[in-house]
Amino acid sequence: MKIIYAQDNGVLAQLIPAPNFLAKLAVLDADGNDTVTLENKLIHIANKDLPTGTKYEITDEDLSDRSFRDAWEYVAGASEKTSEALSLEDQLKYNKITQEYYDANAG
Repeated sequence: MKIIYAQDNGVLAQLIPAPNFLAKLAVLDADGNDTVTLENKLIHIANKDLPTGTKYEITDEDLSDRSFRDAWEYVAGASEKTSEALSLEDQLKYNKITQEYYDANAG
């Protein structure tokens, strides 16, 4: 499974999570329970790695044929999602903010 999205320049990109990271990733719901579905993990990765507000889809399409790579187009489907901002805890965990920023804004 991978995440596909259109970059700012219009070129289609695919984000393929590292298997080790995906295996170790625990995604907690609002009650603190691990939501271990692959889709929930990929949504979390999209939120972590894509700019907030980026439209994307999770797919298992084989995009290994690179002969027409620059001709690929992203057309939104029914399963299109939009990346969201990470929680402050996750931003701190992934070094996107400093401990000082977290301390001043958590609460």
